[in-house]
Order: sequence, then C-alpha cells, then structure tokens
Amino acid sequence: MKISKNLALIMILMITFSCSSNLSKNLVQDGNLILRNGTFADKSWREDLIFQRISWYHELTMQFDLMMAHITPQSSFNFWFSKVELDRMTDCNDSRIVMAYSLDTKDIPFSSLNEQLEKSGFTRFELPEFKKNLFQHPDSQINGFRLYHIFGICKKSKDTNPKLLNFPGYLEKVIN
Repeated sequence: MKISKNLALIMILMITFSCSSNLSKNLVQDGNLILRNGTFADKSWREDLIFQRISWYHELTMQFDLMMAHITPQSSFNFWFSKVELDRMTDCNDSRIVMAYSLDTKDIPFSSLNEQLEKSGFTRFELPEFKKNLFQHPDSQINGFRLYHIFGICKKSKDTNPKLLNFPGYLEKVIN
C-alpha cells in the first residue's frame, strides 16, 4: 500500500513540474484570421479576406501579433484602397497588407519587424484609406484592430527565397 501512495505522490509531482515548466516557454503559433464580406459606398460583397497570422507568446501572454494578407487584383476589397494606394499595391511583384501588434515595444519592437522585412526586400508604405475602411468593418472592434499598426509592404523583385522572422528567445518563423 505504501508503494502505491509513493508512486501516486511521484506522479503528482512529475505532472506539477511538467505543467509549470511548460508555462515558462516562449511559443510561436500560426493560423488565419478571416474577415468576411465587405462594403464600400453603395457596394457590398460576399468575399473573405484571409490574413495569415503568427503570434508570439510568453507563457500565456501574447507579446507580438503579425497578420498579413494578399489582395488579388480581382478582389472587391480593392475598393477600400485610394487610387494611390491601389497603384502602389499593383506595382509590386509581392504586396501585402500588414497588421502588427506589440504588447511591449521594449520586448519585441516594431523596428525589429521592419528591419527583417527590409532584409527580405520589402519596402513599407502607409495605407490611410484602407485602414479607415478596415476600422469600419464590424469585426474590427471585436478583434481590436485599433491596437495594430496597419500598413502595406511591397517587393518589386521576383524572389522565391523564404521570408524568415526571428525574434530573440523565440523559434524562427517562415512567412508564406
């Protein structure tokens, strides 16, 4: 009987230590955020805007969140761009909408993201009209989009090299 009590105690201690050791790890998770449908002036459409999402966590707290989306030339979401913004997006071989959030810019600064995007050949530009229209989407408030830096990135060259993001203390992540 004593052996089974000792065994049970050892098992409880092992489970407790394994759970607490998992909480001290930095995690990188990826997935998608889907923005369904849209409107602009007298137009309304049933289409999804899919953002590739990568989130960096320390324990259970999200430290940095990055979402990127391609908008095809045929997409109705192009109505959200001004003419200048749309021209900028279509002049690129690879253009994306970027939404980035940092809980504490001392831990993971936006400048680190910008440097890595530049090293991958992207230039950054502002999207004030797209941003204004995005904020009017019903899902904007639910997802806290006002907490995000929203901008466009453009790569003129045709490059098939993988785009890597690497923040100190986290595993490297490939951007598609």
